[in-house]
Amino acid sequence: MRASYPFNSKRRHPGRSEGSSLAWKLTGDAARIVATLRMALLALVTIFGFAASAQTTRPSTEIAVAGCVTESCHVAVKQFKVLHGPVNVNACDACHTVKSVEEHTFALARDQQTLCTFCHKVDVANAKFVHKPVIENQCIQCHNPHGGNTNKFTRGKTLNETCNRCHKDVMAGKKKVHGPVAAGACDSCHNSHASENANLLKVAGKDLCFNCHTEMKTQMATVKFQHKAVEQDCMNCHDPHASDFPMQTKQAPVDLCTSCHQKQKSAALDAKFKHSIVTQQDACLNCHTAHGGDLAKLMRAEPVKVCMKCHESPQKAPDGRQVLAVPEVLDPKMSKHGPIREGNCSGCHDTHGSDHSRLLTKEYPDTFYQDFAIEKYDLCFSCHDKQLVLQQKTKGLTGFRNGQENLHFVHVNKADRGRNCRACHETHASAREMHVRDSVPYGNWKMPLNYSKTETGGSCSPGCHKQFDYDREKPVEYAPASAPTTQPANASTASLPTTRPTS
Repeated sequence: MRASYPFNSKRRHPGRSEGSSLAWKLTGDAARIVATLRMALLALVTIFGFAASAQTTRPSTEIAVAGCVTESCHVAVKQFKVLHGPVNVNACDACHTVKSVEEHTFALARDQQTLCTFCHKVDVANAKFVHKPVIENQCIQCHNPHGGNTNKFTRGKTLNETCNRCHKDVMAGKKKVHGPVAAGACDSCHNSHASENANLLKVAGKDLCFNCHTEMKTQMATVKFQHKAVEQDCMNCHDPHASDFPMQTKQAPVDLCTSCHQKQKSAALDAKFKHSIVTQQDACLNCHTAHGGDLAKLMRAEPVKVCMKCHESPQKAPDGRQVLAVPEVLDPKMSKHGPIREGNCSGCHDTHGSDHSRLLTKEYPDTFYQDFAIEKYDLCFSCHDKQLVLQQKTKGLTGFRNGQENLHFVHVNKADRGRNCRACHETHASAREMHVRDSVPYGNWKMPLNYSKTETGGSCSPGCHKQFDYDREKPVEYAPASAPTTQPANASTASLPTTRPTS
């Protein structure tokens, strides 16, 4: 009979915590075999250096909470700029309870739902919108329970970095970033836990933007006209996070504006003659304010002043032609054409684009001479009485008559070589009444009109005929003027010059 050989021993087991114990109750040969195996195992551990050092082994006895964090244990717990209250006062047991002293294992003091809310009141029961981690009681998804860079203990170097752990990067390499986003301050606009507004916004609609953009809020409260997009929501036009366009607009100005203004889009982009300022760079914003103002159509200034920002000096048209400067428009001494006098260039020009030359709203001849047709003068006769060039005789239709002979009819209504209105009248403004010109552009020559006015008529002596006098009360007898013996090449079809002579 084999003798009984009890064997009780607490042993350090490789790969297990120090303090773990097993009670061995073996007899005879079994005990000797176990002892031999133990010695062999310890020898292997020593040879290969796998023995656990005293610094990394877990204690097997109860440790005071003040001793949880030492130079060799749980070092990272206090490596934060701001510490969570319990960590700061070494109150680890506020959140952790001992599960096994011998194995140095712990459990959370409360269930996941109440662990944080035991101290932190987060009331979201009546909120319309609740952040998903809050619903799932995943506070540590966003917060580090031990500490962080701020007193909110959010994970990541910035709040933006924290949010990007779940949400897509709203900057995503964009060129223009909204200030709060650039600063990583998502909570400037969003509540972290819950909100009454979609997307957890702190305030709904444009009022959120006005929290920071106070000058815009003041402006919108006082202007006569507001852009409808602003009345609704700033995000109709702006990306609140980042964009590739200035002011974080969702698209380039011409694309953004025409996404709503379809009529203007057709005029600007599909017209035969395009106004380059409308489609380039700031596009619509060159003339209009995007938010609101005191002028109709959201003009930045009175229309004529807006136009003259460019047209006070010569401009180059998209087709290469030079567009003449019209400084006379702003000259207070000049007698101005009706639309100009009213400050309304759009009386004659379609400022976005047109199918008529010079961006005119209706047809008007380019050439100095042409065969007469009333439809060629649609622009002029949208305001003026077309009978000016249809009636050969008149008693009161016009002051430009010799007795009853209508001299407008004489000059314009010809089967060939009819004169253009601009042959005698300035389009925008003139130093003379009725916008009579000082000279007529004839090829490259500025042909003087030598016009003189009298009480009942007047006279002119241009290069195309000798001095002619006319009088409404005492008609002057005259023979019809013959055509000039010389004229510019292709005069019947040549356009009036597009460059203003320098002298």
